[in-house]
Amino acid sequence: MKNHLAALAAVLLLAAPSAALAQAGSKGAVKVGVLLPLTGNTAWAGKTNRIAAAIAAEEVNAQDLAGGYKIELVFGDSQCEPRPAHDQAERLISQEKVQLLIGEWCSSASVAVAQVANDEKVPLLVNISTADQIAGDAGPYAFQSSMQNRYSQQREAALLEKDFKFESVAIIVENNDFGLTFRKNMVALMQKAGKKVVLDVTQDRNDTNWYATITRIPPAKPDLVIVSISAVQAANFVKQYAEAGIATPLFSDYPPPPRIFERQVGAQAGRIGLVRAAFFVKSETNTPAQKEFVAKLEARAKAELNEAHDVTYWDVASHDAVRLVADAIKRGGPQAAGYLKAMAATKIDLVLGRYEFDDQRGAKPDGLNFVFIHTKPDGSIEVVQ
Repeated sequence: MKNHLAALAAVLLLAAPSAALAQAGSKGAVKVGVLLPLTGNTAWAGKTNRIAAAIAAEEVNAQDLAGGYKIELVFGDSQCEPRPAHDQAERLISQEKVQLLIGEWCSSASVAVAQVANDEKVPLLVNISTADQIAGDAGPYAFQSSMQNRYSQQREAALLEKDFKFESVAIIVENNDFGLTFRKNMVALMQKAGKKVVLDVTQDRNDTNWYATITRIPPAKPDLVIVSISAVQAANFVKQYAEAGIATPLFSDYPPPPRIFERQVGAQAGRIGLVRAAFFVKSETNTPAQKEFVAKLEARAKAELNEAHDVTYWDVASHDAVRLVADAIKRGGPQAAGYLKAMAATKIDLVLGRYEFDDQRGAKPDGLNFVFIHTKPDGSIEVVQ
């Protein structure tokens, strides 16, 4: 009798995955457009984010996480720029007939995509861009699963006051949607904390020469320099800051990506003691789910790109976005009305953390992690907060 029961249990265990596979796709396929920078200055991000999204889609289809629907990803090269992102969103909707959208990477590009999504009444999940109110300003078809700047800057300001001794600051940002919302938030937070803003500069993101701005720092005599500069120009800024011999401590908002950036300017960043914020960095502090995802993505990047890859926040965000979309489909179906209602009611734990949305369709920040990382003199990274 015991042998019979054991044999029956084994048969049921073997049948369970097959049953899930049979169910997945029984209601048909849902085409999801994913906008990523696959060419251009930010292509380093797009190629691994593409793999991360594909891993999530495979998980969804293998485990029937979309409630009987099969997820089919269709990628668009949005180049981290508004015009290409706008055009690719329109192409995915009109030519590829996608029912849902995920993307983009840069905030200005996501604003452009959100306009298309609202005009075409196609739901969009902004998964990486963090400029404030992208979803709130776009209309009812956009959600934003990334932590918005205003929440990030609140945490950064609190950690800066805790970890640094300073009374005055210089604030330097790129002149784009991301940089300007960072500047607005940080200036207000520093003034509220009683800190003096002695230098406040914006600079065009395409300007590779930061010397003119950097030379304004010593006369202003700030105790701390706070910058928000994208991956495109951050390496130039740090190199020029180090070459100028400025001893003032430097803090950067979370771009550029950990370790990729250290390979570019590790010696210079270590010499000036760069500290910056990060939503995620591979370390012993990672949760079991994060460690599992890191191992999976590293292996796939090695196999498909023939390169070693240090997993970043952006990779995790692209993975989680596909899982979020699948979960909303499971609860509300792929049609816009039911899907949007389901997305608004989201409560789910994924690799990066817990996702819920506020009444402006932005992710609540409480479930998402946030740390400070420090570049050491040898170019390696340590988590300091």
